[in-house]
Amino acid sequence: MTPLEQQQTRLIEPAAHTFWHRVRFDIVVAQAHDAKADTVLDIGAGSGMLGDHLQTDDSLEYRFDESSPVLDGHLAQHFGGTARFGPDERVGTDTVCAMLDVIEHIEDDVSALTAWRERMDPGARLVVTAPAIQWLFSSWDTELGHFRRYSRPSLRAALTAAGFQVHRSDYLFPELLPIVVKRKFVGAHSDDVDMPQLSHRVNRLGHRVSTASARCRRFWPAGTSVVAVAEPAR
Repeated sequence: MTPLEQQQTRLIEPAAHTFWHRVRFDIVVAQAHDAKADTVLDIGAGSGMLGDHLQTDDSLEYRFDESSPVLDGHLAQHFGGTARFGPDERVGTDTVCAMLDVIEHIEDDVSALTAWRERMDPGARLVVTAPAIQWLFSSWDTELGHFRRYSRPSLRAALTAAGFQVHRSDYLFPELLPIVVKRKFVGAHSDDVDMPQLSHRVNRLGHRVSTASARCRRFWPAGTSVVAVAEPAR
């Protein structure tokens, strides 16, 4: 398996789910409710953590799309084959798409975004997250197969070039910047491509802090991640 597949396989275990994952999932759920959608499509679903998170919300159906045969097999076994999004299906306005830390793995990100935009009906919504600030690019990014990190303007530019109208683009997790700066200079090893497993107490505290900072994300000038909300341009 690739380092990314190894990382995602480890994240199948609920104990490996961390507060920074949950905060992103909370944003997706909030967008789904705001759009009055009944389905969330997880593009580049990886381990399916978002699907596990949605099991606590009976109003939302989980669908997935995953290019890795290893991870796709797990997802189909865990969520059922009917949850797999077919290659000929269109994304309707009842669906919010989530691309959570996906496009940094794709060399031609605009082409990938364009391909999904062409499958989306007008009014369908897309939530994208990606690692932020190119200066922070490190061996950790290289190990995971990242081509780049993004800023608010560069993520907005990629989405606009792909034919999306961007409603907002914000930084997340400014409180984690010291950790990522340290990782840039200390480096990462191939067997440590994700942050360490956290205790329940640390996860709970981290979720409170990062949830509060996410609510104020419009004001942060930097962060370890960037999130954008967009829909196909009319």
